[in-house]
Amino acid sequence: MPNLILAISNDQLQKAKDEQIKFDRQKTHNKFKCKTNYIGYLGELVFNEYLKTTPHQFEWICYTKKAWDSPDFIINGRSVDLKTTFSDSMWIQDEKFDTYIYAQISKDETQMEIKGWLSKQDITRMKQENLCELVKRDNRIDYVFNQSLMKEYPYLLNNSSAVIFYSK
Repeated sequence: MPNLILAISNDQLQKAKDEQIKFDRQKTHNKFKCKTNYIGYLGELVFNEYLKTTPHQFEWICYTKKAWDSPDFIINGRSVDLKTTFSDSMWIQDEKFDTYIYAQISKDETQMEIKGWLSKQDITRMKQENLCELVKRDNRIDYVFNQSLMKEYPYLLNNSSAVIFYSK
């Protein structure tokens, strides 16, 4: 089944870059700085616009929040973290939300593709079974999940009931 591909407007791209500059000024966590840190906010901005076209009850908890214990979205009562990257895999530090969605930004930054998702339980199991790569950087550990391990996008938002995520 095809993945969901969402267009990125020039306005969204510029807004994300502008917001990242503001966000970097108040950052107190262990995220490394790089010139593409804006793509996290960009992904949330694009996904938020998409969710407005669906029947799902949702709240976007804006990327530039000061509390690090909040998910990116609450969708039909479930906590969701959107992991947006240029990479061919999803990177996670700690699984604390119900669902993790992997989105990839195209190299020309004109589209975002939702490529897969994992539940918190999926991630915990895969870590225990050593199905993901472990990357250590300074005082932080990232777990890297290959797209081949993920559930397909069509099984993510196909259900309008309170539990929106189900597997094949």
